[in-house]
Amino acid sequence: MKFFLFIALALMWPARYSYAQDLHQAKHFPLSVGDTVPDISFTLWMENVPVRLSDFSGKLLILDFWATWCGSCIRMFPKSDSIENQYKGQVTFLLVNSIRSTQDSTRQLSNFFQRWQKMTGQQFALRTAVNDTTAFKLFPHIFLPHYVWISGDRKVLAITGSEAVTATNIRKALNGQILKEPIKGDRYDRDN
Repeated sequence: MKFFLFIALALMWPARYSYAQDLHQAKHFPLSVGDTVPDISFTLWMENVPVRLSDFSGKLLILDFWATWCGSCIRMFPKSDSIENQYKGQVTFLLVNSIRSTQDSTRQLSNFFQRWQKMTGQQFALRTAVNDTTAFKLFPHIFLPHYVWISGDRKVLAITGSEAVTATNIRKALNGQILKEPIKGDRYDRDN
């Protein structure tokens, strides 16, 4: 009798596990242009406080996935800061450092921000979310930088590379238009 009970439990265990995986994947499925982004939260560097996507309601929010070792990402920071200042209160860049894609440690981030301050003579101005796992699952990618344009009502307007960060596209996005830019083509979700 114990043998049959053991066999029955052994047969049920894989079904239980795959069911749990299905639930987990449904919670964090990849999003695309036109989708509504759930009200996810981020932890900001230095402030060490959580912010929610809904905290940016009414503004164009551009998630800028980056890494401390990504030269292309770093070269875009002054342009992002300039756009944010030009469209004060209308456009916010949120730099997102995702654990899975960057492997950046707290020490590497701290060293990066210290070097930035030494080189520029000022604190790093752009808001930076660290230790992200959720946004990466929603917007999987391989190459950096990776930009996700989100309207004030949390609709995905575009998923692009840095070449699409232009004044023309900013104005279109501020009007709630889905950008005609092609979706950046290096996404993980094609393989999963």
